Amino acid sequence: MITEEELDELIICKKCHTLHKKVPLSKRKKAFCSKCDTLLYQDNSNMIDTTLALVIAAAISLFIAFKFTIVTIDIKGLEKSLTIYALFMVILEQHQYIVGVMFIFLIFIFPITIILSMLILLILMKLKKGGYLVQRLLILLAHIRPWSMVDIFFISLLVAMVKLFDYAYIELGVSFIALIFTLILDIIITKNISFYELWDLHTKIYGRVDE
Repeated sequence: MITEEELDELIICKKCHTLHKKVPLSKRKKAFCSKCDTLLYQDNSNMIDTTLALVIAAAISLFIAFKFTIVTIDIKGLEKSLTIYALFMVILEQHQYIVGVMFIFLIFIFPITIILSMLILLILMKLKKGGYLVQRLLILLAHIRPWSMVDIFFISLLVAMVKLFDYAYIELGVSFIALIFTLILDIIITKNISFYELWDLHTKIYGRVDE
């Protein structure tokens, strides 16, 4: 029977499901699947510092996106500046309460929770403190990360703007640019870090934390 320690030394390719045995990597090296050449894991010696810097930048960008104007629309001299809060109020004014609740959770609450959770757990891991709290935050992130839909909101906003181009003058606001940076940073963070690597790093720093 394979022990839990032996299982920890194995990794399965997420694309072709080929099983591999983990080997130590030198600095900045990566391990790829022998069958389909998919990235399996990489050296994570600088992962905390790099990811922490990206998360802080994403937090600042997300704050700007929520705080300032996304677009200014001018229709025959009637000018309207829209923020995310203003869009939420328009939804409520149309009595679309279910859509409003989904909007506030998927576009506001979940993204903020994800950013703050990532920020707290990375700081704690850097300080090598709060192992149990880090574990709970990792579990929380695994559950809510798929529900962050800032990218879907951004695409929907682009579609709406394209439809208005023939009828109105549209000026992009600071929040629109901030949303672009937030999405780029999210892609970089997602590409360079995985929950598997975070759990592996958690075990290296704290050992096994009992439920």
